[in-house]
Amino acid sequence: MPIANAWVFTETKFKADEFLNNTGNIYRLVSQRPYVSKKEPDEKGVTLTLLITKDETDYGVDKKTGMKRDNNTLNTFDVTVLNNKEYIDVKKGEHVRLIDFIPEKSFIIGFDLILRFKDVEKVNVKTR
Repeated sequence: MPIANAWVFTETKFKADEFLNNTGNIYRLVSQRPYVSKKEPDEKGVTLTLLITKDETDYGVDKKTGMKRDNNTLNTFDVTVLNNKEYIDVKKGEHVRLIDFIPEKSFIIGFDLILRFKDVEKVNVKTR
């Protein structure tokens, strides 16, 4: 008989270094809102919705269609920056870089990513 509830003993890790490298660690700010942890109220920061501006990951070929899988450019994701601030001084549409991934406070539940970083900084991007 297999182990019951084996999921308790398993974990899925987010490869933050690979993700940041493949996407250039430059994202466009879509929105921001204050964050306070329900479990640890002194854990505060900002939850950001970010747009991926570049993705150099090779996702291979879809076995069913035989077509190359699309990348994540122009997709969005949420990330929480635990920097004890209620907002960051970055306007919607401006670019940011994420600083210091916190693996012990980041989780993957099903297909949901709960990503935590120590800080974020504004990046000036030259547009053509």
